[in-house]
Amino acid sequence: MLRTVSSVTAALGLVGATVAVAGAALVAPGSTPAKAASPVAAAPPAAVMGPPVMAAGKKQCSITDPRLRELSGLVVTKNGYIVINDSSERDDRKRVFYLNKDCQVVREVPYSGGGPYDTEDLAVSPDGKTLWIADTGDNVTSRERRKQVAVWSMPVGGGSQPKLHRLSYPDGKPRDAEALLIGDDKMPLIITKVTAGKAEIFTPDGPLKTGDTEPVPMKKLGDVELPRTDTENPLSTFGRVAITGAARSLDGSRVVLRTYADAFEYDVQNGDIVGAITTATPRVTALADPFGEAIAYSTDGKTFLTVSDAGHLEDDDPVNILSYTPSTEGPKALANDPDAARKSGQSFLDGLTPTDIMYLIAGVGVIGALLVGAGIFGILRARKRPAPSGRKRDGDDDADAPGRKGDGNGPAPGRGGVYGGASGNGVYGGSPAGERPGGGARPGGVYGGNGARPGQGGGGGVYGGGRPGEGAPVYGRPGGGRPASGGGRSGGGVYGGGGGRAGGQPGGSGRAEPPRRGGPAEPDYRGRRSGRYREDDGEPHGQVRGGNYGYRGDRY
Repeated sequence: MLRTVSSVTAALGLVGATVAVAGAALVAPGSTPAKAASPVAAAPPAAVMGPPVMAAGKKQCSITDPRLRELSGLVVTKNGYIVINDSSERDDRKRVFYLNKDCQVVREVPYSGGGPYDTEDLAVSPDGKTLWIADTGDNVTSRERRKQVAVWSMPVGGGSQPKLHRLSYPDGKPRDAEALLIGDDKMPLIITKVTAGKAEIFTPDGPLKTGDTEPVPMKKLGDVELPRTDTENPLSTFGRVAITGAARSLDGSRVVLRTYADAFEYDVQNGDIVGAITTATPRVTALADPFGEAIAYSTDGKTFLTVSDAGHLEDDDPVNILSYTPSTEGPKALANDPDAARKSGQSFLDGLTPTDIMYLIAGVGVIGALLVGAGIFGILRARKRPAPSGRKRDGDDDADAPGRKGDGNGPAPGRGGVYGGASGNGVYGGSPAGERPGGGARPGGVYGGNGARPGQGGGGGVYGGGRPGEGAPVYGRPGGGRPASGGGRSGGGVYGGGGGRAGGQPGGSGRAEPPRRGGPAEPDYRGRRSGRYREDDGEPHGQVRGGNYGYRGDRY
């Protein structure tokens, strides 16, 4: 029973571990909406926004180049657009792509060195001359988190390759960051992506270095907590919290942060971007792109432009650049929980964020591993558990019992008797065994059997056994057994027999054995079965003539 339970436990554990691995692969297929920064301390709830002004995105053009299916950064130029892909292992996608107004690729610029690790956003300097690239992505589901991040800079016209500038967070902890702004001091502002609470703002704590150098440490400038909204999006609550892109108008008077659901626009006073996004109340514009990770201002600053990461869409779904007219209305109060109405009809799984699902799958994997370990331990313990006293395990043989090992010369201790057996370990009604010259007791007889002959140590008879003396007859045969030959000891008879025949097995318990052949040498009795003699004094049935082993046949 213990082995069965242990086997079932191990099987369930393996199923749990398999589900965990498969689920983790589905939650994190590279750069997905499930990626988020390391958990930060939860902040007090922000003011809850009313429904934002819904502005349907207006299609500007469709991107058809198959290399541009995972866009995460966008900048608008007088002649078209500049875009970059999210993280990719393919070299032909690690480029800065220039598009015309019809979204056709007209130019591409490769990176210097080994290229970026995980690019996430684009930004233009206040003077409009330098293009900045944020290489700051770091999935929480990555096997190895980043110890340092980077930004790249290049002429906005693409006259030279991007130059690398390495950075590191002040506490050494990894973070996922997907939004980039450039301050009036021409230093990058990196905004992290979180699943709940406040996002963080970092900037280099010193002049940037160019090339493959030691990273410049960053310092934290503040926290950003977006107002909650009820804008529909594929990722529910998480989609309204995670900041996936940012942009600054060319005149520097406004900045916008975006999530998978909304755009939050702030007014900037005296170039103080950090003060604006950490203390001011934004205007909120609902966005229609399903998995948007990029946002930019038009050259005149009158519209937002966005694009989706099509890596989360179907292969035949279009990749469109959309434009929106920014909202001019402030927030309106909502219920404390903007999802309360929808949650009433949702299941438990509908309310889980990607991070919640990731931790749930991890928990299933841990439980599965524990069950596997418990099952294996139970199986091993069951195999090592000793057999109960007085019982033999399956597969044990009498030949392995004490007194029957080796060459069989030693006296065999008496075996346990059955109900009513005598002191000689007999069966019900059996008589005590005679004493062997060496003091070893022979087993007693079977029900109705007689005791052993004195001086010969013969085994007891069986039911209906004959007189003591020579070996007992078989049932229905007159008394008197076959004289012993070969120096054998008399053994017990069988049903209806008398005393033991000559040649019985030493230490036998009512089982007759054929006479030994070949003189006084003690044969090995393991595996032997007793023969049965014919009425004509022929050879016993079941034994090969002259041999100890061979075909044993069936008893009568």
